[in-house]
This record gives sequence, structure tokens and C-alpha cells, in this order.
Amino acid sequence: MNEEIFNEQYVAALSVRDSISVKTITAGIAAGVLLILSLFSLPSIVCGITGLVFSVILFIVCLNEFSDGIVSIFKLQPSNDSLNSLAVVAAAVHSLYQIFDKTQSAPTVSWVIFVSVSCSMLMKLLYVNEVITNLNIIKKNDMYEVSAERISLTKRYVEQVCMVNPVITFPNVMDTSYDGDPSESKSKYFVPIAAGIALLISLIMIFVGGARTFTLALAAMFAIAASFTSESSFVLPYITTQKRLRKLGSVLLGYHSISSLKDIETLVVTDTELFPTKRVHIDKFKFKNKIYMTEAIEYTAALLIKSRSPLRKAFLKTVSCPVKRLPKVQEWRYMKNYGISARIYDDEVLFGNRNLLLSYDISPLPQETEAAMVTKNKNLLYLAINGEIAAYILFTYNYDPAMKRAAENVGEEFNIIVETKDCSITETMVHKKYDLQNTKIIVPDEDEVRLIAAIRNSIAEGNNLPVMITTKNAIGILSSVKQAKNLMHIIDLSILTKQASVGLGMVLTAIALFFAPAYVTGLWLFLFNLIWTVPVVFLALFGNKK
Repeated sequence: MNEEIFNEQYVAALSVRDSISVKTITAGIAAGVLLILSLFSLPSIVCGITGLVFSVILFIVCLNEFSDGIVSIFKLQPSNDSLNSLAVVAAAVHSLYQIFDKTQSAPTVSWVIFVSVSCSMLMKLLYVNEVITNLNIIKKNDMYEVSAERISLTKRYVEQVCMVNPVITFPNVMDTSYDGDPSESKSKYFVPIAAGIALLISLIMIFVGGARTFTLALAAMFAIAASFTSESSFVLPYITTQKRLRKLGSVLLGYHSISSLKDIETLVVTDTELFPTKRVHIDKFKFKNKIYMTEAIEYTAALLIKSRSPLRKAFLKTVSCPVKRLPKVQEWRYMKNYGISARIYDDEVLFGNRNLLLSYDISPLPQETEAAMVTKNKNLLYLAINGEIAAYILFTYNYDPAMKRAAENVGEEFNIIVETKDCSITETMVHKKYDLQNTKIIVPDEDEVRLIAAIRNSIAEGNNLPVMITTKNAIGILSSVKQAKNLMHIIDLSILTKQASVGLGMVLTAIALFFAPAYVTGLWLFLFNLIWTVPVVFLALFGNKK
């Protein structure tokens, strides 16, 4: 893989990490200092000046995030920084009033806002650390790209498939990982509505308690709106699932991965993944016409290699046939449920089952003889040269226990498309070997094979973004796909919990401001935010454990 691409992304990720670290520390210091000052009976001017200075400093340090956050609200594309930026402005207004407060008893609540900003920046920091870890994993291991592709298999009721290919060029992990965030998309209307309500209630409080209550209400309402769970509602579930997936050898690429995998119900696998070489056993290779003994070995080997059959390696090992000396296969054609026709040298060659021979008016072995040989799930294929049976091969395909466990663990209806040019591998045969109750096996026909091949070629040319990177082949990703699909539900529930907490908090805070503003303190706001952080943390830790 391209070392230069890795280095470029790695340096960019480290730069982002260092920048966010500064912002996290700054917000944390601001929260800590204001919290300490609020615990003592100090003149309001002290807390006011300190709060205003930290508000200005924090806005300067986080200028990119906060300026984009405010502008994005008016574009109806709010980010996770939108409410934080407004909350810091509210903290500045609240602190400014404290400087000129003649009663010298204005409560200090700005530190709760700074806690929210520090939580948000901490989540960003944890997220970028995950990106750095993923970059190192991809760099150090032989990886596969998992792609989610649209495909038109209308008669199969399949519109999207998941495909796995070796990584050729280093993927754009940085840009893909930062592409989208469900918290932002689901806040399109929530953020401006929450901000509008907070501002409206604060303005109403001018008529209830004057400027003092207005600034308190403004800071308190935005302390609730910019809750501790703002960024964590996506980042915490994502990180905990990412850590589990890494144990399975898989790496998510941000929300792009989750949104792409959430509707995937079909996985494309090759026949060699279903039946790896170690699970293939050759029982017999018998010549029927001694004139073609040499040709029978070479032609069978050449056709098995051309079709990339699971049988090829076992056959080459059995007959000790040098691959470099094999003849070239011409006019090659695969016919589903029949076999292969080809021309090798000047010979017309057929390699397939009983139906293939009968369709060419060639007599196979008697049915009774063939039935006696294919007991115990054995398979029989014939090789015919120039209209005569030259040899036949008796073999057994055994299921892969790892694949069977992975497919069963998905626990829901799932489709597996088997790419094969082996006529002995049929939907019935795979179902019988694997005994999968909830999985539909699809062996594509010639037209469908071409569609799948075209997608693979497009992926190989780098035209498609991967949705996941894995150390395993298609078999190994089934558990990862399930976890990624479940993650979307956890994130949706986590974001809904956050929005519900903000809504409830604003209602309760508004009621308290109207009837008992003295009870609207920084401690009350902090505890409310903290309590509603618990469900989000719980969902992140335990929501996707299965």
C-alpha cells in the first residue's frame, strides 16, 4: 500500500489530535476555575471577569468550530458545535452582567457550559485517537476492503450487496471517517428550535426579573441545550463498538460505515470461501479412455484453474501436475447447473455433470453406477474430449465450521450470493452442506455473474469508497456486519435520549426560573446533565454487546 498516502493521513490525524487536545484542556481549565470560584462567597465581579475572559479565550481557541457552528444554524445544517458556540456566547453575556451587578449576588452557572464544551472536545479527541489507531492497524496488516454496492438482481429481490476485496491502495481513512454524523443530521430542526426556545424564554424573563434573571436564564437554558451528551451520543457507542469489532479484525470508517451497512442483507462470497482447500477431498480420479490419459490430467487441471474451482488445489496436489506446462484454454464457457465447454489445442472439451454430457449426446455412466458412487454427499464430474468420456473425478466438499458459525450468529434472515463456476455448487447443495435455517443461498446465473464482476472491476479501479476494512475475508465479516447494523439502532436511541433530556431540562428550567429562580444554580444544572448522561453511557457500553 502507498506509504505516502498513509504518512499524509497520519500526520493530518496527529495535527487534529494536538489541536483538539489544546481545546479540551482549555475548556477543562475554564470549567475547573469557574467551579472553584462559585464555591466561595466572592464578589460577582470576580466571577464575572473570570468567566468573560475564559469565554473569549475559549471562543478564540475554538474559533473554527464555533464560527462554523453558528453559521451552520442559519443554513439549517447545524453541527455538534452549534449549541456549544451559542452556550459560550450566553456564558459571556452572563459573565458580563456579573461584572456590573450591583447586588453582588448573581449566581455563577457559566462553569456548567464550559463542562459541556470540554466533554464535547474530549469526545472529538477520543474519536480522532480511534482514527489514528485504525490507520496503524491498516498499515500493519493484510487487509480487505468491505464495499456496500447497489446491484440490480430484481428477480432475487436484492438491491444492495456487501463485497470483500483485498486492499490495493491505502484507503482515505481520514476523509471517510469524518464524513457525516447522525447527531448533526438529526439536529437539522432540533438545534434551531432549541436555541429559539432558549432565547424566547430568556427574553420573557426580562419582564419577570429584569436583566439579572434574563442573563441567568440565557446561561441556564443554553447549559441545558448544550448538554454533556451532545457529542457523546454518537462517539461513545461508536468507540465501544469499534473496540469490539477490532477484536473481530474489522475497522469502521465513521458514520459512513454505519449508514452504508445498516440496510445490507446480502453478502457476496466466493465458492472457495465456502469450501476452502482443507475442506475438499478427492476420492477418485479415474480414466475411462487410455488414449487421453495425459490430456485428461492436463485438461482437468487447466479447466479447474480457469474456473478458480475450490477443487483445483486439491487436484493439483493429487496428480502433481506442473502448472507452467498446462495448455491454454480457449472458447471457454460456463453453463450454470451443467458445467464448462472449451477448446484446448484442437480438442473440444467438456467438463461437467451428467446433464452436460446428455445435452451433447454423450452417454455418462449408468444411473445406478453413478448413484452408488455419489453417496455420502460426494460429487461426480466428467471430462469428455471430442465426444468421448476421458475421465471422471469423484470428490467431496465439506462445509467450513467457521463459516457456518458466522452465518448462524447473524441470527436473522440473510442472503449469501455464491460466486462460482463450479456446476456441482448449487443452492440446494450449499443448503444441504451448511444447513442454514435463516440464510438464503443464491447461486447467480450468467447475467448476474457479469453484473457482480463489473462491480468488482469498479472496486479494483478505486471508484468505490470502502465501508469497512477487515483482516478477514467475506466469511469473517458477518459478525462485524451485524454489529455495525445494530450500532445504528443504538446511536438513534442515544440521540433520541439526548434530545429528550434537553427538552425535559428546558421545560423544568423554565418552570424553575418563573417560580423559584434562586434554585437554578450551577450545581442543579450540572446534576441534571450528569443524570441524563448515564443512559447514553449505558447504551454505549451494553447496547451492542451481542
